[in-house]
Amino acid sequence: MIKKILFISLIISFNTCCASDLKYSYIEAVYKFYYKNIKAGEMFLKISKDNNQLIINTTYKGNILASLANRDFREEISTIDIKEKEFHPKNYSYKDNKASYKILYNSKKEAKLVEGIDESMTLLIQSKYEIHDPLYLLIILMNKYPNVKNEYHTISKGRLKKYSYTFKDNQKIAINDDSFIGYSAEYTSGKKTNYYFFSKEHKNLMVYTSILKNNKEKLRIELSKVILIK
Repeated sequence: MIKKILFISLIISFNTCCASDLKYSYIEAVYKFYYKNIKAGEMFLKISKDNNQLIINTTYKGNILASLANRDFREEISTIDIKEKEFHPKNYSYKDNKASYKILYNSKKEAKLVEGIDESMTLLIQSKYEIHDPLYLLIILMNKYPNVKNEYHTISKGRLKKYSYTFKDNQKIAINDDSFIGYSAEYTSGKKTNYYFFSKEHKNLMVYTSILKNNKEKLRIELSKVILIK
């Protein structure tokens, strides 16, 4: 099989993340997600540390309404090695009803983006600084705050994107009958604004996220239940 190799040189803001900052060995939680303020299903998050490796998994299982919109399934898996007290991303996979791709890291500054079931398109991404997948970035935001950067470059849905974050400390949020204290992270990309809230009482676990488009809610994810944190 002949693969097309494309080379892209990019300048990306630098970030390091020390494994010594890891606040847990296992997290499992269940979330409810909503499309346009209508309940659409559940998201399951698992983060596990096994010796010198982290595995992060998110699985979205939609209800019949999500199925009608062809948005009833999504799975993301990220593997991160721990070497010399630092995190080193190893690979990432994304799959939903419409698309699938993988990120295979050669180093923190070089990764291969492999698209399609037959892996017929390979995009080699080279950069001066660090590359992130969405779940690797989640680990950084959970473990490095407040020592985080204002800009991150992340491969999301097959494209490398630059996100400029605004962080706010000592925040409070209410989800149903529960209230959480922690910090928030927010960035705007085009017409969309992404907002995340992390609970300091739960090892900086992300408990809430939303996406607004033209100031109207498109997606909301809320913590439903913490199964285990240790």
